[in-house]
Amino acid sequence: MISKLELNSRAELCRQLAKREPANGVLWMAEAENWSRLSKKKSRGGAEEKIDSGITASLREQSVRVAKNLNG
Repeated sequence: MISKLELNSRAELCRQLAKREPANGVLWMAEAENWSRLSKKKSRGGAEEKIDSGITASLREQSVRVAKNLNG
């Protein structure tokens, strides 16, 4: 299970990326909201939850491509 601290860190990272990449800001903010919501969700009965975000991976890849295009 991912800790609450890790979820909050991911949300903050997405917020920072939204500021750094205005073209993708809406997507990064949506992802930040997702991580934030998950950090507030309480685990029931100690059952482990697997949290996976394909959106984050996709946005990371897109961010790398944009950075490469900007840097030549």
